[in-house]
This record gives sequence, structure tokens and C-alpha cells, in this order.
Amino acid sequence: MQDRLAGILLFLPVPVVLTLLTRFPLGLLWSPLLAAALILTHRLYARPFALKNARRRCLWCGAPVPTAQLLQQVMEPSGETTWAVCGSEHAHRLALFLSWLQRHSPPIRIGILGSLILYLVLFLPLALGYATPWSPPQIAAAFQVGVAITVLPVGWLAARSRGGAPQAVPRVPFPIHIQALIGTLGVVWLFRLVGLTWLFIGVWRLTGAAMLNTFR
Repeated sequence: MQDRLAGILLFLPVPVVLTLLTRFPLGLLWSPLLAAALILTHRLYARPFALKNARRRCLWCGAPVPTAQLLQQVMEPSGETTWAVCGSEHAHRLALFLSWLQRHSPPIRIGILGSLILYLVLFLPLALGYATPWSPPQIAAAFQVGVAITVLPVGWLAARSRGGAPQAVPRVPFPIHIQALIGTLGVVWLFRLVGLTWLFIGVWRLTGAAMLNTFR
């Protein structure tokens, strides 16, 4: 129970970063700067915790694993790691999920990195005081749409994958320790719910206001 609570607490910087990048609660300069600081430092404490508990918590659901545990090896961007799974059903679902990620690594990488690069390209001139045709809400909306269309297939398709033989050691496009903090299933549901919310909000911010002005 303590490990699960600690994992949730260590995961909280992730939604904080997303809020800072899209809502600007500390202003146009300090919000992105704090978000960048959280991104750069999160790995320093979250990954050691995840790796310490890698053989004690199920990578799929986040629950404690029994003594007779099943193991799943994963090739992350930083190297191969080994994670526990609490039972054969979750082991199979996790293997299919990770194999789906491997097969779709290029578009996932392009979607996440492309959204971040677009955000920086559009936002930096504005943060430095230059006039741009993009408002902060529009920049945030473009970022939200890019992230949403990337994570929604992961949330809805990867978790329901039934096709293809699972890879023995799947190669994933992003570090596993983030999903290990709350369990892969928890991240899947966040991708589904936040992805749908961000897609609606982002599209509305980019097109809805313009459409309303057109019909006035």
C-alpha cells in the first residue's frame, strides 16, 4: 500500500507539468520554466523508485506481486530492464501492449516530439516578448491536439491489441518507469480520458471561437 501511494505521489509531477504547459498558472515565463525543471528532474527520483520496485509490483496493474512472480523484459531507450507481473493474464495483456508499442514506435515518437517542438517554436517568441499571430491558448490547443491524437491510439488500441505474437523483449519508444509508478492500466485510462478531453478542448480552441465569430 505504501509503495502504491508513493508511486502515485511520484507520478503527480506529470499532470502538474501538463497543467503548467497548457494553463500557464504562473504566467507565460515561469510556467514553462517550472515545467522544464520538473521534466528534467523527475527521472532523477522517479526512475530509481520504479526500478527498486520493478520485481515487487505488477507493471500492468501496479499491485504487489506474489512470491512466484512472472517477469517481463523490456528494451527501453536507456537499456534493457526487467519488470514483474502479478499473473498470467496480466502478463499476456502487458506483452501485447508492449509489442503494439514496438510496432508503432515511429508515429508515437513523432507525435510526442513533434508536439513538443511545435510548442517550443510557437511559444518561445511569445515568451520573449515578440508579437506573434498565435495566442497562448491557441499554442496550448495545438499542443493538446498533437498529444491527444498520439496517445488516444495507445489508450484504445494498444490495450486491446489481440493481433501479432508478443515480442519476447519488446522495444518501447519511451521510458517504462513513468507507467510503472501507477501501473500501465492506470496510464492507459489516463490516455483515454485525458486524450479525449484534450482533443475536444484543443479543437474547440482552434476552431470553435473562429466559427462563432464568423456567424456573429
